[in-house]
Amino acid sequence: MKTIALISTAGGAGRTTLAASLATLLARRGRAVVALDFDPQNMLGAYLGLDAFAAEGIGGALADPSRKWHESTWRNEDGVLFVPHGGLTPARSAACEARLCEHPRWLERTIGEIGLPETGVVLIDTPRYPCSHADHAARAADLVLAVCPPEPAACATLVARLPALRESCADVRLVVNRLNPARAMQRDALAMLRGATGNMPLAQRIHLEASMPEAFSRGAWIFDEAPHLQASHDLHGLAQHVDAWLPALTASETA
Repeated sequence: MKTIALISTAGGAGRTTLAASLATLLARRGRAVVALDFDPQNMLGAYLGLDAFAAEGIGGALADPSRKWHESTWRNEDGVLFVPHGGLTPARSAACEARLCEHPRWLERTIGEIGLPETGVVLIDTPRYPCSHADHAARAADLVLAVCPPEPAACATLVARLPALRESCADVRLVVNRLNPARAMQRDALAMLRGATGNMPLAQRIHLEASMPEAFSRGAWIFDEAPHLQASHDLHGLAQHVDAWLPALTASETA
């Protein structure tokens, strides 16, 4: 079993959308997939089919050790096992932060309780880095996908935070999201990012597509509704990149 954290240093980078899309596409490829929402915003479930915000989840288990996070899981129609974060009061949020500080490997140990096969994968959605939740996710991960829109501020913050991120996880790969090649500023920002990050591998560039939120509002995936669009091809490309990085499926798993 491998663990992948989707992390960004800028708000609005699209990591939750990518986490849900990647989980779905990998499940359709025959992978055993767990999508874990470690973001207190508690939004990942909305992308995976929940009609309302999950009241309980892994956040509740973090705040109160007597609670069992696995009692709040559910599986969507694509076979993704979803672990929600759950809603928290300010007091329980403070308890979460305190426990993360006291137990630096809490998330790593918790993920170890998930009984996936060797070829399975846990995908972690995180809040904006740096924060305790995102740092725990990076330290628990075998691979970090650093999601960055090609905007100057987002690229600059990623460059500034990259050394700390690499200390938490040795394998950090870039996902450029919401790319609009017609914008000269984005081309300049990407050139700066490439020069400043040196040898950071590029997992995928994903083009901006205005119809993606519309598809989501209908409870659909853009790669199902409009498979011909560049963004749909890009999302499949990201899934292919991750699928190739993961251990090969056995004959029985691909049957």
